[in-house]
Amino acid sequence: MNRLHRLIVAAVALTGACAATAAPQVNDSWQTVAADDTVITNPTPHLTDSQLGFLREVGQRTWRLLSGPGVDPATSLPLASVLLAGRPAGTVELAPATADQQYTNPALIGNYLTAIAAAKDLGLDDHAQDKAAAVLARIQKLAKYNGFLFRWYSTTTGQAIEAPRGRPIKNGYVSTVDNAWLAQGMVTAGQAFPALTAGFQALLDAMQWDFLYNAGGNVLYNGFQVGGTYSDSTYDNMYSGPRIADYIAIGSGKVPGHLWWGLARTPPADHRQRQVPAGQNRTYSDPQDGQPYTIFEGHYVYDRIKFVPTFGGSMYQALAPAMVVPEQALAPQSLGMNNRNTALAQGAYGQYGAKTTVFGWSAATSPTGNQRYTNYGATELAINQGAVPDDVITPSAAFLAVPIIPEQAFDNISQLITRYPMIYNQYGLLDAVEAATGTLAPRFMAISQTAIMMAVDNAVNQDRLQGYFAAGPYAKLLFPYLSMERYSIHGLVGPG
Repeated sequence: MNRLHRLIVAAVALTGACAATAAPQVNDSWQTVAADDTVITNPTPHLTDSQLGFLREVGQRTWRLLSGPGVDPATSLPLASVLLAGRPAGTVELAPATADQQYTNPALIGNYLTAIAAAKDLGLDDHAQDKAAAVLARIQKLAKYNGFLFRWYSTTTGQAIEAPRGRPIKNGYVSTVDNAWLAQGMVTAGQAFPALTAGFQALLDAMQWDFLYNAGGNVLYNGFQVGGTYSDSTYDNMYSGPRIADYIAIGSGKVPGHLWWGLARTPPADHRQRQVPAGQNRTYSDPQDGQPYTIFEGHYVYDRIKFVPTFGGSMYQALAPAMVVPEQALAPQSLGMNNRNTALAQGAYGQYGAKTTVFGWSAATSPTGNQRYTNYGATELAINQGAVPDDVITPSAAFLAVPIIPEQAFDNISQLITRYPMIYNQYGLLDAVEAATGTLAPRFMAISQTAIMMAVDNAVNQDRLQGYFAAGPYAKLLFPYLSMERYSIHGLVGPG
Protein backbone atom coordinates (compact mmCIF):
# COMPACT_ATOMS: atom_id res chain seq x y z
CA MET A 1 0.00 0.00 0.00
CA ASN A 2 1.54 3.32 -1.05
CA ARG A 3 1.65 6.52 0.97
CA LEU A 4 -1.49 8.04 -0.53
CA HIS A 5 -3.58 4.94 0.05
CA ARG A 6 -2.47 4.67 3.68
CA LEU A 7 -3.43 8.30 4.27
CA ILE A 8 -6.91 8.05 2.83
CA VAL A 9 -8.02 4.51 3.63
CA ALA A 10 -9.99 5.71 6.67
CA ALA A 11 -11.78 8.36 4.63
CA VAL A 12 -12.66 5.87 1.90
CA ALA A 13 -14.20 3.61 4.52
CA LEU A 14 -16.71 6.36 5.27
CA THR A 15 -18.21 6.05 1.82
CA GLY A 16 -18.00 2.28 1.49
CA ALA A 17 -16.54 0.43 -1.43
CA CYS A 18 -17.59 1.45 -4.90
CA ALA A 19 -20.15 -1.22 -5.76
CA ALA A 20 -20.03 -2.51 -9.30
CA THR A 21 -23.36 -2.87 -11.07
CA ALA A 22 -24.24 -5.36 -13.72
CA ALA A 23 -23.47 -3.80 -17.08
CA PRO A 24 -26.39 -3.66 -19.50
CA GLN A 25 -25.97 -4.50 -23.13
CA VAL A 26 -24.27 -1.49 -24.66
CA ASN A 27 -23.15 -0.50 -28.12
CA ASP A 28 -19.87 1.31 -27.60
CA SER A 29 -16.74 1.11 -25.47
CA TRP A 30 -17.39 4.39 -23.63
CA GLN A 31 -20.74 3.14 -22.40
CA THR A 32 -19.25 -0.21 -21.45
CA VAL A 33 -16.88 1.41 -18.97
CA ALA A 34 -19.45 3.90 -17.68
CA ALA A 35 -22.00 1.15 -17.02
CA ASP A 36 -19.81 -0.24 -14.23
CA ASP A 37 -19.59 1.90 -11.11
CA THR A 38 -15.94 1.01 -10.48
CA VAL A 39 -13.60 3.99 -10.16
CA ILE A 40 -9.85 3.51 -10.66
CA THR A 41 -7.91 4.73 -7.62
CA ASN A 42 -4.47 3.54 -8.71
CA PRO A 43 -3.78 3.95 -12.44
CA THR A 44 -0.29 2.43 -12.57
CA PRO A 45 -1.29 -1.29 -12.69
CA HIS A 46 -3.59 -0.52 -15.62
CA LEU A 47 -0.66 0.45 -17.86
CA THR A 48 1.96 -1.83 -19.39
CA ASP A 49 5.69 -1.44 -18.81
CA SER A 50 6.13 -0.01 -22.30
CA GLN A 51 3.33 2.48 -21.76
CA LEU A 52 4.80 3.56 -18.44
CA GLY A 53 8.18 3.92 -20.15
CA PHE A 54 6.71 6.18 -22.78
CA LEU A 55 5.01 8.34 -20.14
CA ARG A 56 8.34 8.69 -18.33
CA GLU A 57 9.89 9.83 -21.62
CA VAL A 58 7.16 12.46 -22.00
CA GLY A 59 7.87 13.63 -18.46
CA GLN A 60 11.60 13.83 -19.16
CA ARG A 61 11.10 15.87 -22.33
CA THR A 62 8.54 18.16 -20.70
CA TRP A 63 10.84 18.78 -17.75
CA ARG A 64 13.65 19.66 -20.17
CA LEU A 65 11.52 22.64 -21.21
CA LEU A 66 10.13 23.59 -17.80
CA SER A 67 13.49 23.44 -16.03
CA GLY A 68 15.41 25.27 -18.76
CA PRO A 69 14.01 27.68 -21.35
CA GLY A 70 10.64 27.73 -19.58
CA VAL A 71 12.07 29.57 -16.55
CA ASP A 72 13.44 33.10 -16.35
CA PRO A 73 16.90 32.76 -14.74
CA ALA A 74 16.65 36.27 -13.33
CA THR A 75 13.83 35.36 -10.93
CA SER A 76 13.36 31.55 -11.09
CA LEU A 77 9.75 32.25 -12.17
CA PRO A 78 8.08 30.28 -14.99
CA LEU A 79 7.41 32.01 -18.30
CA ALA A 80 3.80 31.84 -19.44
CA SER A 81 4.86 30.52 -22.87
CA VAL A 82 7.81 29.51 -25.03
CA LEU A 83 7.70 29.98 -28.81
CA LEU A 84 9.30 27.97 -31.58
CA ALA A 85 11.89 29.70 -33.74
CA GLY A 86 10.79 27.75 -36.80
CA ARG A 87 8.23 25.21 -37.89
CA PRO A 88 7.14 22.23 -35.79
CA ALA A 89 9.39 19.19 -36.28
CA GLY A 90 10.72 16.18 -34.45
CA THR A 91 13.57 18.38 -33.24
CA VAL A 92 12.78 22.07 -32.83
CA GLU A 93 14.54 25.32 -32.10
CA LEU A 94 13.15 27.72 -29.53
CA ALA A 95 12.88 31.46 -29.97
CA PRO A 96 14.54 33.64 -27.32
CA ALA A 97 12.06 35.01 -24.79
CA THR A 98 10.82 38.47 -25.69
CA ALA A 99 9.20 41.10 -23.51
CA ASP A 100 5.83 39.78 -24.66
CA GLN A 101 6.54 36.46 -22.94
CA GLN A 102 8.30 37.59 -19.78
CA TYR A 103 5.35 37.45 -17.42
CA THR A 104 3.79 34.94 -15.09
CA ASN A 105 0.93 34.64 -12.61
CA PRO A 106 0.19 32.91 -9.28
CA ALA A 107 -1.37 29.80 -10.86
CA LEU A 108 1.68 29.23 -13.06
CA ILE A 109 3.99 29.66 -10.07
CA GLY A 110 1.97 27.19 -8.00
CA ASN A 111 1.75 24.62 -10.77
CA TYR A 112 5.45 25.00 -11.48
CA LEU A 113 6.12 24.10 -7.83
CA THR A 114 3.93 21.03 -8.28
CA ALA A 115 5.83 20.14 -11.45
CA ILE A 116 9.10 20.38 -9.49
CA ALA A 117 7.69 17.86 -7.01
CA ALA A 118 6.68 15.63 -9.92
CA ALA A 119 10.19 15.87 -11.37
CA LYS A 120 11.56 14.71 -8.02
CA ASP A 121 9.15 11.76 -7.97
CA LEU A 122 10.11 10.81 -11.53
CA GLY A 123 13.84 11.01 -10.76
CA LEU A 124 14.37 13.72 -13.36
CA ASP A 125 16.19 16.35 -11.32
CA ASP A 126 18.82 15.92 -8.58
CA HIS A 127 18.43 19.62 -7.77
CA ALA A 128 14.64 19.71 -7.48
CA GLN A 129 14.74 20.95 -3.90
CA ASP A 130 17.08 23.78 -4.87
CA LYS A 131 14.67 24.83 -7.60
CA ALA A 132 11.72 24.78 -5.17
CA ALA A 133 13.79 26.78 -2.66
CA ALA A 134 14.55 29.42 -5.30
CA VAL A 135 10.84 29.78 -6.08
CA LEU A 136 10.03 30.00 -2.38
CA ALA A 137 12.59 32.77 -1.92
CA ARG A 138 11.10 34.67 -4.86
CA ILE A 139 7.50 34.35 -3.63
CA GLN A 140 8.60 35.74 -0.28
CA LYS A 141 9.79 38.87 -2.08
CA LEU A 142 6.78 39.41 -4.36
CA ALA A 143 4.29 42.18 -3.60
CA LYS A 144 1.14 40.87 -1.88
CA TYR A 145 -2.22 41.93 -0.53
CA ASN A 146 -3.67 40.12 2.51
CA GLY A 147 -1.16 37.39 1.83
CA PHE A 148 -2.29 36.95 -1.81
CA LEU A 149 -0.29 37.55 -4.94
CA PHE A 150 -1.54 39.89 -7.65
CA ARG A 151 -2.61 38.58 -11.04
CA TRP A 152 0.53 39.32 -13.09
CA TYR A 153 4.28 39.65 -12.44
CA SER A 154 7.28 40.40 -14.61
CA THR A 155 9.63 37.42 -14.71
CA THR A 156 12.61 39.69 -15.30
CA THR A 157 12.10 41.98 -12.30
CA GLY A 158 9.53 40.26 -10.09
CA GLN A 159 7.42 43.43 -10.11
CA ALA A 160 3.63 43.23 -10.11
CA ILE A 161 2.35 44.45 -13.47
CA GLU A 162 -1.06 45.60 -14.66
CA ALA A 163 -1.37 43.01 -17.43
CA PRO A 164 0.82 40.66 -19.47
CA ARG A 165 3.42 42.90 -21.12
CA GLY A 166 2.10 45.72 -18.92
CA ARG A 167 3.56 48.41 -16.69
CA PRO A 168 4.21 48.10 -12.94
CA ILE A 169 1.10 48.68 -10.85
CA LYS A 170 0.23 50.34 -7.58
CA ASN A 171 -3.13 48.66 -7.05
CA GLY A 172 -3.45 45.19 -8.49
CA TYR A 173 -6.15 42.55 -8.85
CA VAL A 174 -6.26 39.54 -6.53
CA SER A 175 -7.54 36.48 -8.42
CA THR A 176 -9.12 33.85 -6.15
CA VAL A 177 -8.54 30.83 -8.36
CA ASP A 178 -4.99 31.83 -9.32
CA ASN A 179 -4.06 32.12 -5.66
CA ALA A 180 -5.68 28.77 -4.92
CA TRP A 181 -3.45 27.09 -7.50
CA LEU A 182 -0.52 28.89 -5.93
CA ALA A 183 -1.57 27.57 -2.51
CA GLN A 184 -1.84 23.97 -3.69
CA GLY A 185 1.64 24.26 -5.20
CA MET A 186 3.01 25.50 -1.90
CA VAL A 187 1.26 22.69 0.00
CA THR A 188 2.64 20.13 -2.46
CA ALA A 189 6.19 21.48 -2.43
CA GLY A 190 6.12 21.86 1.33
CA GLN A 191 5.35 18.16 1.70
CA ALA A 192 7.65 17.00 -1.10
CA PHE A 193 10.61 18.92 0.36
CA PRO A 194 10.39 18.85 4.17
CA ALA A 195 13.30 21.26 4.54
CA LEU A 196 11.07 23.92 2.92
CA THR A 197 7.85 23.17 4.80
CA ALA A 198 8.12 26.00 7.31
CA GLY A 199 8.80 28.61 4.65
CA PHE A 200 5.84 27.58 2.51
CA GLN A 201 3.59 27.23 5.55
CA ALA A 202 4.30 30.80 6.63
CA LEU A 203 3.14 32.02 3.21
CA LEU A 204 0.04 29.81 3.38
CA ASP A 205 -0.83 31.07 6.85
CA ALA A 206 -0.68 34.67 5.61
CA MET A 207 -3.36 34.07 2.94
CA GLN A 208 -6.60 35.50 4.38
CA TRP A 209 -9.21 33.36 2.64
CA ASP A 210 -12.05 34.84 4.67
CA PHE A 211 -11.35 38.11 2.83
CA LEU A 212 -12.49 36.48 -0.45
CA TYR A 213 -15.57 34.80 1.06
CA ASN A 214 -19.04 36.13 0.18
CA ALA A 215 -20.88 35.15 3.35
CA GLY A 216 -24.26 36.30 2.02
CA GLY A 217 -24.08 34.03 -1.00
CA ASN A 218 -21.98 31.34 0.73
CA VAL A 219 -19.55 31.33 -2.19
CA LEU A 220 -16.15 32.79 -3.02
CA TYR A 221 -15.71 35.99 -4.99
CA ASN A 222 -13.81 35.66 -8.27
CA GLY A 223 -11.41 38.26 -6.94
CA PHE A 224 -10.80 41.72 -5.53
CA GLN A 225 -9.53 44.90 -7.16
CA VAL A 226 -7.25 46.67 -4.70
CA GLY A 227 -8.37 50.28 -4.41
CA GLY A 228 -11.77 49.24 -5.75
CA THR A 229 -14.14 46.45 -4.82
CA TYR A 230 -14.91 42.76 -5.22
CA SER A 231 -15.65 41.25 -8.61
CA ASP A 232 -19.28 41.12 -9.66
CA SER A 233 -18.97 37.38 -10.26
CA THR A 234 -18.65 34.53 -7.79
CA TYR A 235 -17.67 30.87 -8.10
CA ASP A 236 -21.05 29.16 -7.95
CA ASN A 237 -20.45 25.74 -9.56
CA MET A 238 -18.80 22.84 -7.78
CA TYR A 239 -17.47 21.03 -10.84
CA SER A 240 -14.93 23.41 -12.32
CA GLY A 241 -11.26 24.23 -11.99
CA PRO A 242 -12.02 26.91 -9.36
CA ARG A 243 -13.14 24.17 -6.93
CA ILE A 244 -9.46 24.10 -5.95
CA ALA A 245 -10.19 27.48 -4.30
CA ASP A 246 -13.08 26.01 -2.32
CA TYR A 247 -10.80 23.18 -1.21
CA ILE A 248 -8.11 25.56 -0.04
CA ALA A 249 -10.55 27.95 1.64
CA ILE A 250 -12.29 25.18 3.60
CA GLY A 251 -9.03 23.42 4.39
CA SER A 252 -7.49 26.62 5.72
CA GLY A 253 -10.13 26.82 8.45
CA LYS A 254 -10.58 30.52 7.70
CA VAL A 255 -13.84 29.99 5.79
CA PRO A 256 -16.73 27.97 7.24
CA GLY A 257 -17.00 24.43 5.95
CA HIS A 258 -20.59 24.97 4.90
CA LEU A 259 -19.17 26.80 1.87
CA TRP A 260 -19.33 23.26 0.43
CA TRP A 261 -23.13 23.44 0.30
CA GLY A 262 -23.23 26.86 -1.34
CA LEU A 263 -21.96 25.41 -4.62
CA ALA A 264 -24.32 24.15 -7.33
CA ARG A 265 -23.68 20.64 -8.67
CA THR A 266 -25.61 21.69 -11.77
CA PRO A 267 -27.37 25.01 -12.35
CA PRO A 268 -31.06 25.10 -11.39
CA ALA A 269 -33.46 23.77 -14.02
CA ASP A 270 -34.68 27.28 -14.87
CA HIS A 271 -31.12 28.53 -15.46
CA ARG A 272 -30.04 29.17 -19.07
CA GLN A 273 -27.96 26.11 -19.97
CA ARG A 274 -27.43 23.48 -22.64
CA GLN A 275 -29.45 20.69 -20.98
CA VAL A 276 -32.11 20.58 -18.29
CA PRO A 277 -30.44 18.55 -15.55
CA ALA A 278 -32.04 15.43 -14.13
CA GLY A 279 -31.36 14.23 -10.59
CA GLN A 280 -32.68 14.46 -7.06
CA ASN A 281 -32.36 16.38 -3.82
CA ARG A 282 -30.21 14.90 -1.06
CA THR A 283 -29.72 16.08 2.51
CA TYR A 284 -26.41 15.83 4.34
CA SER A 285 -25.22 16.77 7.82
CA ASP A 286 -22.27 19.13 7.73
CA PRO A 287 -19.14 17.58 9.28
CA GLN A 288 -18.28 20.82 11.10
CA ASP A 289 -21.49 22.48 12.24
CA GLY A 290 -23.76 19.41 12.17
CA GLN A 291 -26.53 21.28 10.38
CA PRO A 292 -28.56 19.62 7.59
CA TYR A 293 -28.06 20.93 4.06
CA THR A 294 -30.19 19.89 1.08
CA ILE A 295 -28.68 20.15 -2.39
CA PHE A 296 -29.84 19.17 -5.84
CA GLU A 297 -27.50 16.52 -7.23
CA GLY A 298 -28.20 16.81 -10.92
CA HIS A 299 -26.50 15.63 -14.10
CA TYR A 300 -26.36 15.94 -17.87
CA VAL A 301 -26.27 13.02 -20.32
CA TYR A 302 -24.17 12.29 -23.40
CA ASP A 303 -24.07 8.91 -25.14
CA ARG A 304 -26.13 7.55 -22.22
CA ILE A 305 -23.30 8.56 -19.84
CA LYS A 306 -24.40 10.68 -16.87
CA PHE A 307 -22.07 13.44 -15.69
CA VAL A 308 -21.97 16.76 -13.85
CA PRO A 309 -20.82 19.32 -16.46
CA THR A 310 -18.28 22.11 -16.48
CA PHE A 311 -19.25 25.51 -17.87
CA GLY A 312 -17.28 25.16 -21.10
CA GLY A 313 -16.85 21.40 -21.58
CA SER A 314 -13.19 21.70 -20.58
CA MET A 315 -11.06 18.77 -19.43
CA TYR A 316 -8.75 21.08 -17.45
CA GLN A 317 -11.70 22.53 -15.55
CA ALA A 318 -12.91 19.00 -14.85
CA LEU A 319 -9.75 17.07 -14.04
CA ALA A 320 -6.90 19.40 -13.04
CA PRO A 321 -7.89 19.53 -9.34
CA ALA A 322 -7.92 15.72 -9.28
CA MET A 323 -4.22 15.68 -10.14
CA VAL A 324 -3.38 17.09 -6.69
CA VAL A 325 -6.40 16.18 -4.53
CA PRO A 326 -7.29 12.43 -4.27
CA GLU A 327 -10.86 12.75 -5.53
CA GLN A 328 -10.91 9.25 -7.05
CA ALA A 329 -10.11 7.57 -3.73
CA LEU A 330 -11.99 9.90 -1.41
CA ALA A 331 -15.10 10.53 -3.50
CA PRO A 332 -15.70 7.41 -5.63
CA GLN A 333 -19.47 7.94 -5.44
CA SER A 334 -19.37 11.59 -6.46
CA LEU A 335 -16.45 13.67 -7.74
CA GLY A 336 -14.24 10.65 -8.46
CA MET A 337 -16.92 8.94 -10.52
CA ASN A 338 -17.74 12.20 -12.24
CA ASN A 339 -14.10 12.60 -13.27
CA ARG A 340 -14.29 9.18 -14.87
CA ASN A 341 -17.64 9.81 -16.55
CA THR A 342 -16.52 13.20 -17.84
CA ALA A 343 -13.40 11.70 -19.40
CA LEU A 344 -15.47 8.92 -20.99
CA ALA A 345 -18.04 11.41 -22.27
CA GLN A 346 -15.24 13.45 -23.85
CA GLY A 347 -14.04 10.30 -25.60
CA ALA A 348 -17.56 9.58 -26.83
CA TYR A 349 -17.92 13.17 -27.99
CA GLY A 350 -14.69 12.90 -29.97
CA GLN A 351 -16.07 9.85 -31.74
CA TYR A 352 -19.71 10.83 -32.26
CA GLY A 353 -19.91 14.62 -31.84
CA ALA A 354 -16.77 16.34 -33.05
CA LYS A 355 -15.76 13.29 -35.11
CA THR A 356 -12.11 14.04 -34.43
CA THR A 357 -11.17 10.42 -33.55
CA VAL A 358 -9.00 11.84 -30.75
CA PHE A 359 -10.25 13.81 -27.75
CA GLY A 360 -9.08 16.38 -25.22
CA TRP A 361 -10.57 19.88 -25.06
CA SER A 362 -9.39 22.71 -22.82
CA ALA A 363 -8.25 26.30 -23.19
CA ALA A 364 -5.22 26.35 -25.50
CA THR A 365 -3.35 28.28 -28.15
CA SER A 366 -5.24 28.76 -31.39
CA PRO A 367 -3.05 27.12 -34.06
CA THR A 368 -4.10 29.66 -36.68
CA GLY A 369 -4.26 33.42 -37.05
CA ASN A 370 -2.64 35.38 -34.24
CA GLN A 371 -2.41 32.27 -32.04
CA ARG A 372 -4.39 33.68 -29.16
CA TYR A 373 -5.09 31.65 -26.04
CA THR A 374 -8.68 30.49 -26.63
CA ASN A 375 -11.31 28.49 -24.78
CA TYR A 376 -12.09 25.14 -26.40
CA GLY A 377 -14.51 22.54 -25.13
CA ALA A 378 -16.59 19.50 -25.91
CA THR A 379 -19.54 21.57 -27.07
CA GLU A 380 -22.40 19.26 -26.14
CA LEU A 381 -20.92 18.59 -22.69
CA ALA A 382 -20.87 22.28 -21.68
CA ILE A 383 -23.26 24.27 -19.54
CA ASN A 384 -22.60 27.28 -21.78
CA GLN A 385 -25.20 27.65 -24.54
CA GLY A 386 -22.97 30.05 -26.42
CA ALA A 387 -20.17 29.33 -28.82
CA VAL A 388 -17.92 26.52 -27.53
CA PRO A 389 -15.46 25.69 -30.33
CA ASP A 390 -14.31 22.07 -30.54
CA ASP A 391 -12.02 22.23 -33.57
CA VAL A 392 -8.77 22.25 -31.57
CA ILE A 393 -7.36 19.46 -29.37
CA THR A 394 -4.79 20.13 -26.66
CA PRO A 395 -2.48 17.31 -25.52
CA SER A 396 -2.52 18.48 -21.91
CA ALA A 397 -6.25 17.71 -21.72
CA ALA A 398 -5.61 14.27 -23.18
CA PHE A 399 -2.93 13.60 -20.54
CA LEU A 400 -5.16 14.69 -17.66
CA ALA A 401 -7.37 11.70 -18.42
CA VAL A 402 -4.54 9.15 -18.02
CA PRO A 403 -4.75 8.79 -14.22
CA ILE A 404 -8.56 8.62 -14.50
CA ILE A 405 -9.19 6.21 -17.42
CA PRO A 406 -5.65 4.96 -18.08
CA GLU A 407 -6.23 2.41 -20.86
CA GLN A 408 -8.58 4.57 -22.93
CA ALA A 409 -6.55 7.74 -22.34
CA PHE A 410 -3.25 6.16 -23.31
CA ASP A 411 -4.81 4.82 -26.50
CA ASN A 412 -6.06 8.34 -27.24
CA ILE A 413 -2.58 9.82 -26.74
CA SER A 414 -1.08 7.17 -29.00
CA GLN A 415 -3.56 8.05 -31.73
CA LEU A 416 -2.91 11.77 -31.23
CA ILE A 417 0.85 11.42 -31.73
CA THR A 418 0.46 8.95 -34.58
CA ARG A 419 -1.94 11.23 -36.40
CA TYR A 420 0.03 14.43 -35.73
CA PRO A 421 3.66 13.27 -35.25
CA MET A 422 5.18 16.78 -35.36
CA ILE A 423 3.30 17.67 -32.19
CA TYR A 424 5.92 15.70 -30.21
CA ASN A 425 9.53 16.84 -30.00
CA GLN A 426 12.50 16.95 -27.64
CA TYR A 427 10.62 19.34 -25.33
CA GLY A 428 7.45 17.30 -25.14
CA LEU A 429 4.18 18.24 -26.79
CA LEU A 430 3.18 21.48 -28.47
CA ASP A 431 0.16 23.20 -27.03
CA ALA A 432 -2.56 22.40 -29.56
CA VAL A 433 -3.55 21.05 -32.95
CA GLU A 434 -6.42 21.94 -35.28
CA ALA A 435 -7.91 18.48 -35.71
CA ALA A 436 -9.22 18.76 -39.27
CA THR A 437 -6.12 20.29 -40.86
CA GLY A 438 -3.32 19.13 -38.57
CA THR A 439 -2.15 22.73 -38.10
CA LEU A 440 -0.04 22.93 -34.94
CA ALA A 441 0.30 25.79 -32.48
CA PRO A 442 4.03 26.66 -32.55
CA ARG A 443 4.43 27.21 -28.83
CA PHE A 444 4.42 25.61 -25.40
CA MET A 445 2.23 26.98 -22.60
CA ALA A 446 3.38 26.61 -18.99
CA ILE A 447 -0.14 25.87 -17.76
CA SER A 448 -0.34 22.91 -20.14
CA GLN A 449 3.18 21.61 -19.57
CA THR A 450 2.79 21.58 -15.80
CA ALA A 451 -0.52 19.71 -16.17
CA ILE A 452 1.25 17.04 -18.23
CA MET A 453 3.89 16.67 -15.52
CA MET A 454 1.20 16.19 -12.88
CA ALA A 455 -0.65 13.60 -14.93
CA VAL A 456 2.50 11.64 -15.78
CA ASP A 457 3.64 11.51 -12.15
CA ASN A 458 0.28 10.17 -10.96
CA ALA A 459 0.05 7.68 -13.82
CA VAL A 460 3.46 6.08 -13.32
CA ASN A 461 3.83 6.48 -9.54
CA GLN A 462 0.51 5.24 -8.15
CA ASP A 463 -0.97 8.72 -7.65
CA ARG A 464 2.02 9.76 -5.55
CA LEU A 465 1.54 13.43 -6.33
CA GLN A 466 -1.88 13.42 -4.68
CA GLY A 467 -0.27 12.05 -1.53
CA TYR A 468 1.44 15.35 -0.80
CA PHE A 469 -1.85 17.20 -0.46
CA ALA A 470 -3.29 14.27 1.50
CA ALA A 471 -0.44 14.60 4.00
CA GLY A 472 -0.68 18.37 4.16
CA PRO A 473 -2.39 20.78 6.55
CA TYR A 474 -5.61 21.21 4.56
CA ALA A 475 -6.72 17.57 4.51
CA LYS A 476 -8.17 17.32 8.01
CA LEU A 477 -10.94 19.87 7.51
CA LEU A 478 -11.53 19.27 3.80
CA PHE A 479 -11.52 15.51 3.31
CA PRO A 480 -14.71 14.70 5.29
CA TYR A 481 -16.65 16.78 2.76
CA LEU A 482 -15.14 14.95 -0.21
CA SER A 483 -16.20 11.61 1.24
CA MET A 484 -19.88 12.36 1.85
CA GLU A 485 -21.86 12.59 -1.36
CA ARG A 486 -23.39 10.20 -3.86
CA TYR A 487 -24.06 11.93 -7.18
CA SER A 488 -26.92 10.91 -9.49
CA ILE A 489 -24.47 9.67 -12.15
CA HIS A 490 -24.35 5.93 -11.50
CA GLY A 491 -25.07 3.52 -14.35
CA LEU A 492 -26.35 4.49 -17.79
CA VAL A 493 -29.48 6.19 -19.01
CA GLY A 494 -32.02 3.92 -20.68
CA PRO A 495 -31.91 0.27 -21.73
CA GLY A 496 -28.95 -1.25 -23.54
